[in-house]
Amino acid sequence: MRALVFALAFAAFGATAKARDLSPDRAAFRSVYEELVEIDTSAATGSCTRAAEAMLAHLRAAGYSEADAQVIVPDGAPDDGNLVAVLRGTSRQRAVLLLAHIDVVNANRADWERDPFTLVEENGYFYGRGAADDKAMAAVFVDMMVRMKRENFRPRRSIRMALTCGEETSPRINGVDYLLRNHREWVAADFAINEGAGGTLGPDGRPIALNVLAGEKIHQVVTLTVTNPGGHSSRPVPENAIYRLAAGLERLSQFQFPVELNEVTRTFFERMAPIVGGETGAAMAAIARDPSDAAAAATLSRDASFNAIMRTTCVATQVEAGHAPNALPQRAVATLSCRVLQGHTAEEVQAALQTALADPQITVAIERRREGSTAPRLTREIMAPVERAAARLWPGVPIIPTMTPGATDGRWLNNAGIPTYGMSGMFSTPGENNAHGLNEKIRVQSLYQGRDFLDAIVRDYAR
Repeated sequence: MRALVFALAFAAFGATAKARDLSPDRAAFRSVYEELVEIDTSAATGSCTRAAEAMLAHLRAAGYSEADAQVIVPDGAPDDGNLVAVLRGTSRQRAVLLLAHIDVVNANRADWERDPFTLVEENGYFYGRGAADDKAMAAVFVDMMVRMKRENFRPRRSIRMALTCGEETSPRINGVDYLLRNHREWVAADFAINEGAGGTLGPDGRPIALNVLAGEKIHQVVTLTVTNPGGHSSRPVPENAIYRLAAGLERLSQFQFPVELNEVTRTFFERMAPIVGGETGAAMAAIARDPSDAAAAATLSRDASFNAIMRTTCVATQVEAGHAPNALPQRAVATLSCRVLQGHTAEEVQAALQTALADPQITVAIERRREGSTAPRLTREIMAPVERAAARLWPGVPIIPTMTPGATDGRWLNNAGIPTYGMSGMFSTPGENNAHGLNEKIRVQSLYQGRDFLDAIVRDYAR
């Protein structure tokens, strides 16, 4: 027992010592970050409203009035609250919007090595649900708004902040969509800074690329359906709904949408080619020069991440068929998750799938449609502050634009005419943070450097 008490006391001392070693400025930020991570905002057991109110308290203490900072809770969804705030600028330009979501994926304590809703600093990492996705950026933005207010920072361009709910969990009300429809004045902006891109570390832990996200694929859900009169299973017939659907799915498994590169993905492959090197690097350079290069496309398609940004993809994710074990199936349905390149409609994908299936008896239906958007342009106004901050923090590290095959809340803003860019300056090795998974984490150094980077670019944009 004495040994256990000593171990616990030593661990507590270690955590305290790490916080004590920080400058007062960083210690204050760490406290905000710790508080936010330790508020459960999962859909199953938590509340975004409680987190939003806790962060509002920091803004109030810094001097933000009711007119400049509020928690907005959708009617009928008491746990889906959103925090909005503004540091008003001196010019007539609208604003730069700082966007981060505060809801997190569910986390079962029994599955985790550490309590998912206790911030643990260990071996150079912060552990906790949301430690990376997306409470890191949310805490940075709250801390930034507090410091700027206390400094009496007078931006030329207004700085708006929205910490929203519902990004991770579709049963919740999406905060960005709700604010755009009901309180648009709080998110009206010339452009927005969002999650979606950080930086890439090499195997030795050194930065090799700083990423800026510009654009994302659109998720459309499609179903394939075969219907049949059915009958008694003791008298099987060649025409079987399950077999026909299975044959169509086999043809679909061999089908690929054509390679299409836009300005962002072409630049990504071009700039990553010398970093990656070897056969893959050569294929990247080749595809950037000529997207119709079949050999280069075949090489890159072996990597799921590269394949996903080169083309639209549709993959079977669910199958349901038959109504009884002793009856021929009357219906067989497959669900496809389609990630569609910007510039293409759900109807175009529907037509391409019908052609690939080559069977008029397989009905292709659009089950869930999301409005498409246009990738925001990487203008000098956007890139110059990034370049200046990167040159100071990570001299010589190339800036490489990316497009996500997944989705962020940026889709709502882009559709609303507010160009949205993913940039955090928080570096990691691929897959290291394990966002959405067990023992989610972020490097301590990466979080603090990301804070410095975001502070620098926001001040630059606001001047």
